[in-house]
Amino acid sequence: MQLPWLFSLLAPLLYFVTVIDAAPERNRNKPSYSSNLRENKQSNKAKNKSSKPNIILIMTDDQDLMLGSMDAMNKTRHILGEGGATFNNAFVTTPMCCPSRSTILTGLHTHNHNVYTNNEHCGSLSWRRGPETKTFATFLKDNTYRTGYFGKYLNTYNGTYIPPGWMEWVGLVHNSRFYNYTINRNGKKIRMKNDYYKDYLTDLIANDSVTFFKLSKQVYPTRPVAIVLSMPAPHGPEDAAPQYQHMFSGVMTHRTPTWNIAPNHDKHWIFQYTTKMEPQQIAFTDILQQKRLQTLLSVDDAVEKSYNMLKEMDELDNTFIIFTSDHGYHAGQFGLVKGKSMPYDFDIRVPFYIRGPNIPPGIQIPNIILNVDIAPTILDMAGIPIPQEMDGKSVLKLLFNGTRGRSGDKKKRQWRDTFLVERGKPIEERERSNYLPRNERMKEECAKPEYQSPCQPEQLKECVMNEDGTLRFKKCRNEKKSRKKRKKCRCNNSSRKLGKKEKKSQRLFIREHISQDDYKPRFMRSRNVRDTEADLDDPFSFQLPDNKALSDGSVRNAVVDPKCQIYPNRTVMCDNMVSSSKEAWNEHSQFVSMQIKELREKIKDLKDIHNYLRKAKPPKRKYCICKSGDLELDEEDLEESDEDDDDSSIVESATVYSTGEKK
Repeated sequence: MQLPWLFSLLAPLLYFVTVIDAAPERNRNKPSYSSNLRENKQSNKAKNKSSKPNIILIMTDDQDLMLGSMDAMNKTRHILGEGGATFNNAFVTTPMCCPSRSTILTGLHTHNHNVYTNNEHCGSLSWRRGPETKTFATFLKDNTYRTGYFGKYLNTYNGTYIPPGWMEWVGLVHNSRFYNYTINRNGKKIRMKNDYYKDYLTDLIANDSVTFFKLSKQVYPTRPVAIVLSMPAPHGPEDAAPQYQHMFSGVMTHRTPTWNIAPNHDKHWIFQYTTKMEPQQIAFTDILQQKRLQTLLSVDDAVEKSYNMLKEMDELDNTFIIFTSDHGYHAGQFGLVKGKSMPYDFDIRVPFYIRGPNIPPGIQIPNIILNVDIAPTILDMAGIPIPQEMDGKSVLKLLFNGTRGRSGDKKKRQWRDTFLVERGKPIEERERSNYLPRNERMKEECAKPEYQSPCQPEQLKECVMNEDGTLRFKKCRNEKKSRKKRKKCRCNNSSRKLGKKEKKSQRLFIREHISQDDYKPRFMRSRNVRDTEADLDDPFSFQLPDNKALSDGSVRNAVVDPKCQIYPNRTVMCDNMVSSSKEAWNEHSQFVSMQIKELREKIKDLKDIHNYLRKAKPPKRKYCICKSGDLELDEEDLEESDEDDDDSSIVESATVYSTGEKK
């Protein structure tokens, strides 16, 4: 009987508990605020990311693989080797800086871009008009990529222009250096000094490239970025960062099985005549290897810096990173002390790593790849069709298991098993087509603003056309400096003729100093040769001893030491009294020591005077010199000469007159 009453009492409480228990179930199905915020951030990041991947090419200079250089780069091997693909058989087709770099940029063999050496045609006008206009940078820029180049370009790059295709340009002028170099920063040449914190080139490349990547993503978040980090290490002068200059003492990794094996009669002529290295050369190769590895530690830091930047910006999974070198190196192999350019493994085999989207981590690729494949691979990464004129092919088909690459090209199962290695041609074998005619080269130069006509203020040269239609340079003469009227030098063999003003001054001088009334003045004339006998009575004149006059055995230093004599054959003879007793010898020895001390003090004072005179040197004056003759000056010339400080003077057998201008 009491149950309905109890149920009616507990029913509201049961309903409240049911509602409370059901509420978490409803909230569990509904997204929280923090999860919504996280999803919105992820969606915004996905929207801000570019649909095409970013590309970073890191290229070292003269880095070997056979001599163990990668053993020093632990960070690079961990980030790129364990996190990406390692290519165990990567080679270059021409083991020289400029030819190999030209191949990397264009995807062309050396015989197609015609850059055979580090000198001829390296950065020439024919290179600039032809292959340089079709580098992978030009294709990337035309396909919305933000491109940047940082570091060494070509050996003969003079910094007068920015190569096509690069939106951000920090190019090293000429060859690799770590300090005291010049860079072209977006068209402006900047001279760097020797401050490690500001000027060390490897760190500057790393910092500037990271800054450009970040700014590009901030301003253009949906556009992909492609940058090249062209490091100077381990190329000479092998200047390591201060914190690494103590590393790798006693390293011997360069002593490979071919090290100091010489002569080699089964190889080409240079190895047949190369002998074993001397002990000094052996020690040099050991020090060279140590310094090369030290410079690579800064490159290792740069790879880590780029990796951390991509990770912080959440761009790591959308970025391809390529690491390689322009060619290898030898340090004692086959008896060759140092260098490259030889068609052997140690010079043509290079390290090669790729990390990027969908690349399995830690894989090893045994196929042969070449530096000619880098440009096509970069275009394939960007989804750009590979031009038919490129000689290389994309290596992505070796990495992905699909049937097509990113650009849509069908993969082929076949791959190369041989490749071509080219050398620099001698001068007589080079093609004449590499060199433009002189008139065409002049047209190229005259198109520059610094040679435009008419001359502008501070312009040095202008281009003018000859009567036959050819062009030539002509000096600009806009700023005509005010010059004094040039005094003419007129020399003859007769005695000097005195002007009226000089005669008058001599008369006045004689009348004031001679009391004879009947004395007739006789005017003095300058003598052509100094008469030393006339100066003997002059108490203020002296004559230095002539060494030639001592050929008869006379004393050289009687004034310095009256008891000892020095003869022309450097024989020293002293009086017998000097060595007669110990006291006499000690006394004379002390006398000589005092003389030496006094002379040293005099020499020190004379040096101070000489330094002062060098700092207080007056501006140069030009003179007319008339040998064995006198100047012939008219009355106007004498009036001008009176205003100057320098008057006519006679030195030895010549008369010298200051004119203020060069004869």
